[in-house]
Amino acid sequence: MTMRALIGGRGQDWTVERIDLPERLGAIRVQVMAAGLNRADLYALDGTYTANSQGEGPFTAGMEIAGVVETSSLLAPRLPVGTRVMGITAGAFADYALCHPRMLVPIPDGLGFEEAATLPVGLITEHDALVTQAGFEPGHSVLVVGGTSSVGLVGIQLAKALGAGTVVATTTSKDKTAVLLEAGADIAVDTRTESLVDAVLAATGGKGADITLDHVGGHLFTTLASATAVGGTIVSIGRLAGASTGIDLDTLAFRRQKLIGTTFSVRTRSELGDVVAALQEEVLPAVADGRITPRLDTVFPADRAKDAADLLRADGATGKVVLSFADAHTGPAPAPTATANMFGGIAQIGYVVRDIEASMRDFVACGIGPWFHLRNVRPADFTYRGQPSDMAMDVALANSGDIQLELITPVDDAPSMYRDFLDAGHEGVQHVAYWSENYQDLYDRALAAGFTVGQEGRIGDDGRFAYLETGHHPGTVIEISDVGGSKKLVFDLIRAATAHWDGSHPVQRVDAALIDGGPSAMAEMMEALG
Repeated sequence: MTMRALIGGRGQDWTVERIDLPERLGAIRVQVMAAGLNRADLYALDGTYTANSQGEGPFTAGMEIAGVVETSSLLAPRLPVGTRVMGITAGAFADYALCHPRMLVPIPDGLGFEEAATLPVGLITEHDALVTQAGFEPGHSVLVVGGTSSVGLVGIQLAKALGAGTVVATTTSKDKTAVLLEAGADIAVDTRTESLVDAVLAATGGKGADITLDHVGGHLFTTLASATAVGGTIVSIGRLAGASTGIDLDTLAFRRQKLIGTTFSVRTRSELGDVVAALQEEVLPAVADGRITPRLDTVFPADRAKDAADLLRADGATGKVVLSFADAHTGPAPAPTATANMFGGIAQIGYVVRDIEASMRDFVACGIGPWFHLRNVRPADFTYRGQPSDMAMDVALANSGDIQLELITPVDDAPSMYRDFLDAGHEGVQHVAYWSENYQDLYDRALAAGFTVGQEGRIGDDGRFAYLETGHHPGTVIEISDVGGSKKLVFDLIRAATAHWDGSHPVQRVDAALIDGGPSAMAEMMEALG
């Protein structure tokens, strides 16, 4: 299969091409619904920015996505197929994108895909700079230089959500000061007409900002040391006004400040994974409860990517520019397959054998025992393919660690899946069993997922069981079983007997009424266990 992708490296603009759907062991494939546009995407297009993940030659552009997990990864059971996710990855400008599991987080309820696509880069950039790099603590004053950029707007909200004191933010347009205040800034400064240093000192009682987050660089950077507090930290994040600047080293030294430069382009996958993971404790809850909200400027369809890039180049956006890939995904959303992780872990392996005595001896010779042998067990309400059956069987139970082994030999010709197994010429593993203390819920979910029952019945008052028609080849039948009440107590005692078995008395013969949990049967069981 192929997909649509925006390819860079072939000229001054992206080209729309058909390429193969990406695949990689361990990766999550996301059905991209929306992708955020970043300055770094423009720099990569003109060749001035190359991330570690970008190879030589033409490349699928983009780094910020929101969509739906289409193919899951065993490395991320928390993100099954159908999960709405947002995150960062190479190759985001395409109908599908491969993502490392650590680079994705669930989209909070209530956010659409286009809104979610505005957040990942801003959240990781600003949280890493503010908290991890600068050591932010509640009460710190924060200066956000370049506050009307999509990342800067996230930085303002993040600082307030985490408990900042005074937040000052800058713009170069008087018309945009209201946007800064609406995002949560206490003071908005138009640096074209106002002195940044004077405004910050006035807002902080002459102290200066404890932390300065700079997204601009250029000539304005020369003033930041004077606007930052003694012992404060300046973090250089972006260079919208250029990478060349000057700084008064005396001011930096006399005010004992830290100057930190940061970028994600050279970080390893492991480092980026740590940055994304750091959002879990405080940042994602702030998004979920509305303290941090998306700042979406314009959404363009994927075939108008050039218009989106031109808007960003012209500094015409306040907030995020987003590309939509939703037109490629008009069918039903991906959904988990019916069987994936439905039943939990295997609790029992069931063998159907012709000679139960011989089978017990063989297992004992392998060091597995003691065995508890029950004769002529007749399940109550037993049905085979919907019809009553007077099936009787001999049963033997033992444990190997936490896994219970069950041996079954039908002792009459009444219809059962056990009799079918032997009549087909098979002998050995016939089923694997999953136990649940909420049997009815598991039973209902199995039927809703399309499974059919081959046989079912009840042992005692609370020991329901059902065998599903999953015999694709010998040994693949699934049994689901209620393991509450007296049945659980019996099974726990059998497990305990295994843990303390010294090899003596390898076979214990007990009355079939044992499984019913009656007082006499339980007393017999306790006596057998010593």
